[in-house]
Amino acid sequence: MIFKTLQNCRSKKEGERMLSRRELIGTGLAAAAVAIGAPQAFALQGDRIKYATSGHQFMPMKPHPEEGIKMTAYYGYHGIEPFDDETRKFRDKGQSFRALKDKLDEVGLQLCTVGSGGEYLDTTKFQDTLKSNLDNARYVKQFGCNHLKVNLSKRPSDDRDMTAAELKVIAGHINQIGKQMADVGVRFAFHPHCWTVCERTHELDYLMENTDPRFVWLTFDPGHATLGGIDPMRVMDIYYSRLAAIHLKDAEAKYNVRKAGWKGPAPSQEEHRRVHLYKRMGSGGVDFPGIFKILRAKQWSGWATLDFSAEGRDGTVQDDMTRHKKYLVEVLKADLKHI
Repeated sequence: MIFKTLQNCRSKKEGERMLSRRELIGTGLAAAAVAIGAPQAFALQGDRIKYATSGHQFMPMKPHPEEGIKMTAYYGYHGIEPFDDETRKFRDKGQSFRALKDKLDEVGLQLCTVGSGGEYLDTTKFQDTLKSNLDNARYVKQFGCNHLKVNLSKRPSDDRDMTAAELKVIAGHINQIGKQMADVGVRFAFHPHCWTVCERTHELDYLMENTDPRFVWLTFDPGHATLGGIDPMRVMDIYYSRLAAIHLKDAEAKYNVRKAGWKGPAPSQEEHRRVHLYKRMGSGGVDFPGIFKILRAKQWSGWATLDFSAEGRDGTVQDDMTRHKKYLVEVLKADLKHI
């Protein structure tokens, strides 16, 4: 295993538990550390954004998610966002949140939230979806999380838009879940995503316009939005007040809504399997500097989660983490920690 032990940094300023460089020799991570350098030299003063990684991008590393937790801390992020099933091994220990909390505390990480899901169109499955989301909300609340990231269900067909009747059902369901989740003290933050019931502009607009802003929030991924033909800058303008969290991934420049005129819908899942539509930040599909300019101007203090898996498609996990940290630090001036 790449990550087996941690060492304490020498100064209080570097008071995070980091992996020994000696143990990284031969893995490529030592070279990555040299290449990245000290990010605080670039970070903007007063950056209030908190940065996380998604848990599933570390799935090739075993044991999972322990190795991903260590790598997330090593690269200087503040937290991690696993899917609910990635936390199951900790929950099944019968220690509520404590088992995972101890793992995170060892390396100085927070839980950003967990990824949740369910069925939002089929009314016969709604009660199960309601229960699972409320269970997840109660779980993340124990960590101090204030939102639950929720993936909506798969589209009935990629060949057509969602109908008004279908969207009305979905809006009613997510509004009901959001209202009950608010009683737990956690925001229901759904995640517009390629190939789900909220992929396209009119689908997002309908759900936002027909749900209560007190109960329904956004986990916004401008990469997914771009591929579906949704203009990320329009979302930042119109729906900023409902932004609970943001995900970070890019797309090819040819899908840029404003510069290339892309209107969607998203390319097929078969195309995604063939070419991997998700690209590293800086690929040109998404105007990340423009998005971060808005976030900082409004002094946004939410979570921004790197949500990209390169393993087996475009380099190793280490390659991806190194290149993304360089972009976050040097281009977006992210306040990540030293390696």
